[in-house]
Amino acid sequence: MKSDNNVKELSFEQALAELTALVEKLESGALSLEDSVGAFEQGVQLSRRCESLLDEAEQRLQVLNTSDSA
Repeated sequence: MKSDNNVKELSFEQALAELTALVEKLESGALSLEDSVGAFEQGVQLSRRCESLLDEAEQRLQVLNTSDSA
């Protein structure tokens, strides 16, 4: 599993790909309970990373739209 610092360095596409892979593992039912909990925790971190990057992109677009309107 990636550490919190490593997750913060991922691009949106990388984080989304890892999140998708984790979801597939969880849905397969092949993980032990402990591994499932760890995968879920990692998934939460990846989801938060994706959300943060999307928020940043949205803010940048809003700034561009505001400056274009002025």
